[in-house]
Amino acid sequence: MPNEPTEFQDELVRGLAHRMNNILTLFHGYIGLLLDNQKLDPPTLAGLAKIKDGARAASDLIDRTQTLVRPTATVLREIDLPAFVGMLRHGFEILCGPRTKLEFDIPESVPLVHGDAARVKTALVELVKNACEATFASGGTVRIALRGDAAPANSSHATQPPRWVSFSVTDDGPGVPDEIAERIFAPFFSTKKKQNAAGLGLTVAQGVAKQHNGVIRLASAGGKTTFELRLPASGA
Repeated sequence: MPNEPTEFQDELVRGLAHRMNNILTLFHGYIGLLLDNQKLDPPTLAGLAKIKDGARAASDLIDRTQTLVRPTATVLREIDLPAFVGMLRHGFEILCGPRTKLEFDIPESVPLVHGDAARVKTALVELVKNACEATFASGGTVRIALRGDAAPANSSHATQPPRWVSFSVTDDGPGVPDEIAERIFAPFFSTKKKQNAAGLGLTVAQGVAKQHNGVIRLASAGGKTTFELRLPASGA
């Protein structure tokens, strides 16, 4: 897991984010004015649109970086994950696109999770997005499953919760080689060739797991890659 940010790192990131957001506000404002100019030729407008997309991606990167060092206020409640995943299903389908087959293995009932719904949603979306991107180029299958199960038998923690809720995402993409498995959760590390890949999705998801006293596990073998988010069941 990534180390906890120091007070200096927290102040540095927040200061840089503030400065960068001021600069990006100018970008968004002036680009918006230029795009409204009907006298500009199509190639120029297309170039401005790309700059606008880049500025939006930069803003998103800043926001996600800030969540790693300064999480928003926590709002805890009981979360019914089968219903929660059902609510997110359409968004998952959009993430995967038409070439990826999306499968669900969701039981009617699993133990409730006591957590922050907004952060849990962020973790689930990041894991599904990661799997969808792994299968995007060639097509494939992404399988989302929920399970309620006992604490792992090899647990060495006396305070380990007796029950867990497991949210797993399995894809049949290119897999995660052993030599990079240990770095896969590191900030800004990415194996994707997308121009705007920030390399923060799995880092953010792991941060959410840590905030909820949970864990994320990776298994990649036999043409299948699974990221499993395990959260303590409510009352455990």
